[in-house]
Amino acid sequence: MKSIGVNKFKNFAIIATFSFLLSLAFVSKNAFYLNLIFTIYMFAGLASAWNIVGGFAGQLSLGHSAFYGLGAYGTSVLFVKYGLPPIVGIWLGILLAIILAIIIGYPCFRLRGPFFTLATIAVGEVLLILAVNLKNLTAGSEGLSIPFAPSLYNLSFESKTPYAFMAFLFMILSVGSTYFIKKSRLGYELFALRDEDQAAEALGVNTTKAKILALVISAVITALGGGIYAQYVLFLEPHSEFSLATSVNFAMIAMVGGLGTVVGPTIGAFILIPLQEILRAWLGGASQGLYFIIYGVLIMLVVMFMPQGVLQLCLKPIHGFMQKFIRYNDEVPQIISFEAYNNIHDFPGDEILRVESVSKRFGGIHAVDNVSFSVNKGEIIGIIGPNGAGKSTMFDLLSGIYLPDSGRIIYKSITISDIRKSYKICHLGIGRTFQIVKPFENITVLENVMVGAFCRKRKVKDAKQTALEILAMVGLIDKKDQLGHSLTLADKKRLEVARALATYPDVLLLDEVMAGLTPAEVEEAIMLIRRLRDYGITVMVVEHVMQAIMSLSNRIIVMAEGKKVAEGTPAEIIHDPVVIKAYLGYEYESPTA
Repeated sequence: MKSIGVNKFKNFAIIATFSFLLSLAFVSKNAFYLNLIFTIYMFAGLASAWNIVGGFAGQLSLGHSAFYGLGAYGTSVLFVKYGLPPIVGIWLGILLAIILAIIIGYPCFRLRGPFFTLATIAVGEVLLILAVNLKNLTAGSEGLSIPFAPSLYNLSFESKTPYAFMAFLFMILSVGSTYFIKKSRLGYELFALRDEDQAAEALGVNTTKAKILALVISAVITALGGGIYAQYVLFLEPHSEFSLATSVNFAMIAMVGGLGTVVGPTIGAFILIPLQEILRAWLGGASQGLYFIIYGVLIMLVVMFMPQGVLQLCLKPIHGFMQKFIRYNDEVPQIISFEAYNNIHDFPGDEILRVESVSKRFGGIHAVDNVSFSVNKGEIIGIIGPNGAGKSTMFDLLSGIYLPDSGRIIYKSITISDIRKSYKICHLGIGRTFQIVKPFENITVLENVMVGAFCRKRKVKDAKQTALEILAMVGLIDKKDQLGHSLTLADKKRLEVARALATYPDVLLLDEVMAGLTPAEVEEAIMLIRRLRDYGITVMVVEHVMQAIMSLSNRIIVMAEGKKVAEGTPAEIIHDPVVIKAYLGYEYESPTA
């Protein structure tokens, strides 16, 4: 069989799939099946909207019923109380959802793990209480009846076929939005902060802004879905629209189908919504609560045995077909030259960084105690000392992860010691790696480096080209399509360096990038660092591999118990009695030239 291009195959598959789904809305004339199709399409769209926050950004929200309820009530109250057509009133519901997302976004995203989830549940419960008590607007627990007035302006129709078509368009809007987000700069940032938010911020990602933007987009689509669904059921009740069960349903559909994927929520909706209807019809009212038990057990089995969702089972045969018949076009980039880099980052003066009497305490521990030093452009500065000496904490202070308790850090005549966000430090030109490697484990090596490239590149195409060039330079180009978690320790350290380089730093902070490497790998790392210095990048290296640090460094700073105890050239440090006794040992000998 003649091979076809991967893009042509994907386009054909997408068109064929959605053409089939569209046909379902017109083929059946049975009211039950049309109702089922409408519900599947609506919940596919609603789960896809939830997936932007819960799947892409990794923030488990169980308060999305708040946005759903605002869309439903905002649309319906204007219609019932003031006669405003739902096609107009739905925009009020969307506006209310945007306002709520912005208001709750910042405080909620400061919380992590279960605390964030509990906060979102609380938001939904607060709106539920308000809806119950604002009887003049919502009719409270008695429920709000919506008059049936068939019209496009009222989003109401005589037959169920137009409803199914409208739900299909909503699903297309939601799934299409998630697709474009995934392929955009925002999508790469969300996947990065989902895996390692601290590393993402150190690469220039404004994680708070990205999360809030994702929440706003998700809220808009969810509110739109709530407004459409309200005109279908024609009756609203607070304990239904604002219920925790509604939010859980959005999340479960996405999880069962495939969390963090574009089509996973759609697959989940096509599985769970019919399953709900079958269980209700089969059990009826004979065994109250048994439906929920069986439904819950089935979901638990899927999560236990298919943690990545049903989509993974579908992808295996598809990948086999694609490997056999699809033609891939592999990019073969040139190794980056950094010529343009040197032109962009040409600053006058020798001194690029100065630390003045900086201290940092954690409780009663002096992690960094009154440390001062300066760094000149183009130098390689080594920082050595025993574990707990304060070396990595110093890097955290330089990169904006921590603020010093006292003292100043001046970079290119800018005082950066009072800048609270590390992404701002990165944009100024300070890049870093981490002592404990922090790869974005669930995206590819190429996508890892693209996250760093977005610090300087706005377009995805440009970021990808930069990432390919840097991967070629650090020797990872042949592993660009591997996931971050699949790399060896040595390759993960190379990946850390590649990501930091993609931000085009003027000062590069390397935190133990040679720890755990073989002698041959250490030699490769030394050669790479020297090349970076030759490109005009100032390098600061924290390292325990003494042979490497002595051969690399122009100057060495020695730290112990948070203090700077010595500073000088490698030859001076080797012969310093305090350093020899405390850190190197008397047996250490200077490497011959």
